[in-house]
Amino acid sequence: MKVLSIVIIVISFSQCGSVNFEKNPPFEITSAVYEHWIGGQPGIRGTNVKINYIANTDFEFNSVYFSNKVTKLQTKKAISGKLVIGYFNTSTRQNDIVLDENPSKELNNPVPNLKKFPFALKEDEAVISYIINNKTEYYKLKLVNKEQSISIPRATKQ
Repeated sequence: MKVLSIVIIVISFSQCGSVNFEKNPPFEITSAVYEHWIGGQPGIRGTNVKINYIANTDFEFNSVYFSNKVTKLQTKKAISGKLVIGYFNTSTRQNDIVLDENPSKELNNPVPNLKKFPFALKEDEAVISYIINNKTEYYKLKLVNKEQSISIPRATKQ
């Protein structure tokens, strides 16, 4: 009886984490790149994921999962085709966190996100979610090319 219970539990947990990736999405990716950027102040940085595509079907891009983070995709104008961008903030500045001997002074600190990342991805992989016919689908990008990092100059007072 114990063995049967254990087998049922293992099977039920293995079914929870599985996500089926769409093999034939309603769009064609023409290019997918990511670039790291560094801001003008210490600790300010991020990553942008840019996806150019062509499509003839109505659907809506939702989110991009990349480097153990997720963000909403935003539609932008492109020279040719269509473009969506995911902006990831990877800043290390911790100015908004209060550390004090008195715990009541720490009550307004932001709550950390302890949600488990739903996908096991390599460094050069991403997953995009999109909505078609009121259903969320997932598509895995196998090759996301890295562009050269950019540095944003620090603003100077005049």
